[in-house]
Amino acid sequence: MNSFMNKFVAALAISACSAFASVDPEMEGMEVVSRDNGTYLIGSPTYYFDRALGAGGIHSESELWTPRKLNYRLLFNRMSVLPSWDPIEAPSVWMKTGNELGDLIYRDFLMTHNERPVNRTPILEAGVRTPSFHGFWATFRLFQDDHYTFYSAWEYRRHVVDGSFSFFGENWPMFSSAYGGLGYTNDFVNASVLAGMEYMWFFTESSRWIPVQYKPRIEARADVGNFTASLVYEDGEYQNKTKKETGERKELNGSIVYNCGESCKRGMLQLSAGLSFRAVDDSGVVYTGLDNDLVMWPFLEMRVRPNENLKFDVVFGVNDRDWLVQDSVEYGVPVYDRMKITFGGKNISGTRLNPIADTYEYFDGDTISLTAAGRMNLMQASIRLDDTLTNFFGFGARGSLWAEYGAETFDVDKYVVDGIYTFRHGDVGRINSWIKGVTGEFWINLWYRDLLKFTALTGFEHIEGKEKRFEIQPSEFFAEFNADWLIKKTFRISHSIRYRSDAKWNLRSKKPYVVKGDWYWDATFEQRFPKYGLSLAGSIIQALGKEVIETPNGDYSRVRFYCTAKKAF
Repeated sequence: MNSFMNKFVAALAISACSAFASVDPEMEGMEVVSRDNGTYLIGSPTYYFDRALGAGGIHSESELWTPRKLNYRLLFNRMSVLPSWDPIEAPSVWMKTGNELGDLIYRDFLMTHNERPVNRTPILEAGVRTPSFHGFWATFRLFQDDHYTFYSAWEYRRHVVDGSFSFFGENWPMFSSAYGGLGYTNDFVNASVLAGMEYMWFFTESSRWIPVQYKPRIEARADVGNFTASLVYEDGEYQNKTKKETGERKELNGSIVYNCGESCKRGMLQLSAGLSFRAVDDSGVVYTGLDNDLVMWPFLEMRVRPNENLKFDVVFGVNDRDWLVQDSVEYGVPVYDRMKITFGGKNISGTRLNPIADTYEYFDGDTISLTAAGRMNLMQASIRLDDTLTNFFGFGARGSLWAEYGAETFDVDKYVVDGIYTFRHGDVGRINSWIKGVTGEFWINLWYRDLLKFTALTGFEHIEGKEKRFEIQPSEFFAEFNADWLIKKTFRISHSIRYRSDAKWNLRSKKPYVVKGDWYWDATFEQRFPKYGLSLAGSIIQALGKEVIETPNGDYSRVRFYCTAKKAF
């Protein structure tokens, strides 16, 4: 109790001068590390459980396919930002590096190899995007995030693959990626072609880390008028040195979308439509499988907006195997000039959360089905209040009720222990009974011109169900104090102090794995030099709290520091 109170007092002391924080993520896609307004449990940069409080249902957001994720990476059965191949928009050159605290980097230069502390997994990145020349530009990027690698790498992963399985270092990082390419941009066209190579580990339903090396990976994108298209070719090589297994997957995936244009967006009815697809050619031992080696996913987006206060949204996709519907309604009621109440409802129904993912995993002679019979249905009703009382103060609140039937889960047949890891056999199944939840959130905002923005927020969620075969028992409570300072328009201080209650993994090991709640502090300090187009930033992440493993078969979430230098052209 004393330890908790000490951390609580420290938290309040830090947050006393805080405001709404935009702490820099270590890489795009890793914003979840600095979020606790829900349940965010990180096993690696390529795998995390991300579920905002009030989202409804018991699934991770990464499991759900949506059109806005068309350029996300499909890592096994989840849509992930990392490793991101989105070209940096602004012409610039940048470099990023950092380490988990405890390495005492300077000692590397003073001690012999035997005396030197164990390397605490540095983050490394360098890249450039050239200025445009008659619309043409070039880009290059090499990056890897070594955090969440040390414990599991030394005990397991280094024996599975040949060499260091990365571009640099010997930490067996979860991903190590490099690409270069050309692009063309004008008022009508934005197109790029990138090619590179990368090393990757993804996390499967059996709880294994599977290595794959893409050589090459080629990605082309084009936005032309109201049309958006992408095409990706991946030649992935799989291996397991301990079992003398190798395999290869040649994959072609992409999408084409017609987007609602500017004139369309001004109308009452807004329509967009598209097609997403994957085609694979497997040989050897690849560990996963796709029915008929092909999936086509046509979808339609529609918004009906009869007036400024009422809107209906629906996304519908269907193919010969699956269907998925996501729809919502919002009605905003202005109470007076500064207050608005919004009533909302949403529904998610379908046979599968991610219809373009693989359909099988192969493990020790067993075939794990990644699809479940029947369908799921999630319904949610919500109410939100926003009030700006003055020009420097406001508050808001949100509450919701939700119910889900047929939620996806995993039906475990048996567990297998392999060294430090526990794997599982079984199939993806459903909870064919109702799960119900109630959520509440409240926040206060303060701001003063561009100098200060402050937000304090808290929330709770309670879930009940007859069958508690949840993959995750989410956190029930969180509190955050977030801040931004901008001093003389050139020096930024952003920081966040937050608390998240316990969460629990139920199905990844024989006994439930509890992730204890704790306080954490993140901060970014950035100095800008507008005259030279230069910025220097440093961030400390996950300070104050204990270093814990947040995902079974994952690695420690450690305190770490990283810095970025960027020069805009």
